[in-house]
Amino acid sequence: MEINIRQWRREDLPQIQTAWLDYCRSVARSDMRLKPHADAEMKQWLNSRFRHTQSLGLIAEADHDIAGFLIGRIDDWESIPPLIESRRIGIIDALYVSENFRRQGTGRLLIDTAIEKMRASKAVAVETIYDAWNDASARTWHRAGFAPWMVHAYRML
Repeated sequence: MEINIRQWRREDLPQIQTAWLDYCRSVARSDMRLKPHADAEMKQWLNSRFRHTQSLGLIAEADHDIAGFLIGRIDDWESIPPLIESRRIGIIDALYVSENFRRQGTGRLLIDTAIEKMRASKAVAVETIYDAWNDASARTWHRAGFAPWMVHAYRML
């Protein structure tokens, strides 16, 4: 089955919202609960990101079905404290592949397409966050050339 990558459209937002919220519900840990109005907040966030000129939204499509999506942005990075010169980077905020399309290269195709678009926008680097305990996710990002730089550690109390 051929996977095509295209820019997101406004009519994609409800499917993205449903898939992302379902995913969040399935991976939430004991210390993480969705807000009571998560649906409305997610809808508002997606609409805001869709309108933002620096946002990047990609849809992986197979036979007119959404196989996955990637949401990112291109922004000027500032260090805290502000000691390092600002630089333009790409940020991948979300990568999702529907279960039926996993392990078929769909995620990698979305990542590669995003990287090319970010490079064309003069980004010098791309960053993302992924679940270090999810082996499939870690493999996907490592195969795409991502490596840990700063470790964001977490401890439950």
